[in-house]
Amino acid sequence: MSLSMDLWQINNEQLLPMEQATLDLEKRLENWIERDISMLGIDALIIGRQVHTSYGGFLDLLAINSDGELIIIELKRSKTPRDIVAQCLDYGTWVYDLSFKDILSIYDAYKSASFEKDFAEYFDTPVPEKINSSYQIIIVAESLDDSTERIAKHLNEVHKVNINAVFFNIFQKDGYEYIGRSWLKDPVDVEERSVSGKKSKWTGYYFVNTGITDDNFRGWDLNEKYHFVSAGGGPRWINAIKKLKKGDKIFALTKGKGYVGYGIVEEEAVLVKNYKIDDKNIIDDLPEDHPWRQEKDPLSDEWLVHVNWLKTYPEEQGQWFKGAFANQNVVCKLRDHNTFKYLAEKFNVDTSE
Repeated sequence: MSLSMDLWQINNEQLLPMEQATLDLEKRLENWIERDISMLGIDALIIGRQVHTSYGGFLDLLAINSDGELIIIELKRSKTPRDIVAQCLDYGTWVYDLSFKDILSIYDAYKSASFEKDFAEYFDTPVPEKINSSYQIIIVAESLDDSTERIAKHLNEVHKVNINAVFFNIFQKDGYEYIGRSWLKDPVDVEERSVSGKKSKWTGYYFVNTGITDDNFRGWDLNEKYHFVSAGGGPRWINAIKKLKKGDKIFALTKGKGYVGYGIVEEEAVLVKNYKIDDKNIIDDLPEDHPWRQEKDPLSDEWLVHVNWLKTYPEEQGQWFKGAFANQNVVCKLRDHNTFKYLAEKFNVDTSE
């Protein structure tokens, strides 16, 4: 069955359907994604738009994530299911063979700037030594038909291709436009199937970067006292912390200090002004001049995830060994088994569960 999206406004416990608009959405989507790729729910840097491939044709958008994986983003437009999937796979064969020099050339044509410099500034980490070892395909559409859905699922589930589809619809109400997004398949599940045999098996635990530094307003003492991890400052970091779901098991890292906490997510991310412990808003306990007491745009304000900390260490006793896993991502799957074995011992984790 083809996927569709409907929205209702709740008014005095009555559901009022919102009218779906047809406003050349896919023409607008390419511009929106280029300006802010986080609307797709991924953290990546756009490196090219309408990229001419050596096989002919122009790839709509090409991006790269912090692991050096390339991401093909192709809008379905008026293409048939067979055409859009075949085109994406064709682009995949081209992307697969791109060298680091090719990527530099694509970015220079797009931005006339240094790829390495911009990558380091965007992700706060140098370009990985191993780059373009794998790629992803994302089909963007206003709607998804049965054939596209069936083919994409088959390629991922049977052939382990990292392909997914996301669709958007615009709705109108009282002169305002609203946009909704839905994935064909959970991106986490798609990634897990596609990396099978290519990356280390996931330990079942998440790595979380607390974002705490010596010169910002965050502090591990707050995380411990009020049982949370947090992120803010923009959609890419907020979207990352929102990936944590109830029951997820996490190890929290403070940059430069080591791993300081192990716990289980109790509640998903909420704005700091709505975060409560024992029915009390925590911002009421913060100093008057604390940045979290100054209400900001929800797209940049702090979002907190409630965590039941099972074991913690003071920052000065952060657990670390040379070669332990750490990166700039707010949240990612912990796949480094040496790090997990070390942390399981230090945080008294029962690995027989």
